[in-house]
Amino acid sequence: MNFIAPDHFSHSFELKLENLPTKKSDRIALSILYPGLLFGALLVLLGLYEFLNGFKGTTCSFDILGNEQAVIEPFMKPWVFDWTIIALGAWIVISLIFSYIRYKKILLNKDSVEIIHRPVFGKKQHFKEKLQNYEGVRFRIEFFQFGFLNKNKYIIELYHKNKNKIVPLYISTSDKKIRRMWEYYAKGLNLPAIFMTDEGMVVRNVEDLDKTLRELVKSGVISNKYNDRIPLPSSLAFVRRRDKTVIKSRKFVWDAYNIISWIGLVILGGFLFCSALSDEFGLNITNSLWQYGLYGCGLGLIILAVWLLCRKDKIIIKPYKIIIVHKFMLFSKKDNEISKDKIESVEVNFDPSTDRYFLSIASDCKTMIFGKKLPLKDLKWVKAFLIHDIVRK
Repeated sequence: MNFIAPDHFSHSFELKLENLPTKKSDRIALSILYPGLLFGALLVLLGLYEFLNGFKGTTCSFDILGNEQAVIEPFMKPWVFDWTIIALGAWIVISLIFSYIRYKKILLNKDSVEIIHRPVFGKKQHFKEKLQNYEGVRFRIEFFQFGFLNKNKYIIELYHKNKNKIVPLYISTSDKKIRRMWEYYAKGLNLPAIFMTDEGMVVRNVEDLDKTLRELVKSGVISNKYNDRIPLPSSLAFVRRRDKTVIKSRKFVWDAYNIISWIGLVILGGFLFCSALSDEFGLNITNSLWQYGLYGCGLGLIILAVWLLCRKDKIIIKPYKIIIVHKFMLFSKKDNEISKDKIESVEVNFDPSTDRYFLSIASDCKTMIFGKKLPLKDLKWVKAFLIHDIVRK
């Protein structure tokens, strides 16, 4: 799919239309910058302190070993570990400074938008474009890695065929009222509401934005394409009961994000767990609260890694609502739910940052996500079934 997402630097961004002209800077938030700089600086100082023998006491366990006893060599030279910590901290500080240097200043008028873009290196770039040259207000969902966790970033933007002229209007990591914000910008700027699906770019007229899925099917804007003769995809399990229908994945599906998170958490958890067995610095932590704390942190991170790797989502369809549930082995946790009479959209969307499709179920106040790792054809089947179930009486 030939689609390139523009770079938006913020995780929380809003251009308000009440008082035009209005302006806003799109850059990394200070709430992320300052804690990150502090953490990176602490790592640098910790590495330097240890490198200069700051943690070395007058005696340790190795000092009292007799010559006849075998000395256990550490798995890593102390100076290598020290410089690794220093380099990691320096990389965090430098990358955050570079992230803050770059920004986009956006000035929105009644009939035009102006952008000043400052890259990390090079000269500032500037352009001004009339609003009538934009095709509409686009809503999209982007997945991003936040530490060891995957999160959703909900983006509303002025869409232009030239990707360099795409302008953010609203960015949030919360799905609350995101569709209402999308409608707010489309109506306020008098531009069509658009979004990318498996069938290409879909344009929704402003007058159709407040209609529910049932109303859109009734008016012919959306078609009910479900065919019960099409077999159930092999990757899905389908269970129909008296009071509900359940759709879920038959197997665990792993992707690069899961693997990266799993490896990172296992390494960190294993390091903490093994540290509880170590007495390299002569701290005498045996049977102490400190040792049990390391055990607990290490085991907790390893359990979290397994949970991230093996978690599955399922859809529970009840007579009057649809529920998304996170399932791990024998345990289930409800993520979100939407009443059927309030659902305005069921679409298969594309996320260029992960090169994957996913299913979105949206109302005026919520957006639920399902099937981030399922094949496109399977997501299409789920979409058709959900639309058929929602619109039938």
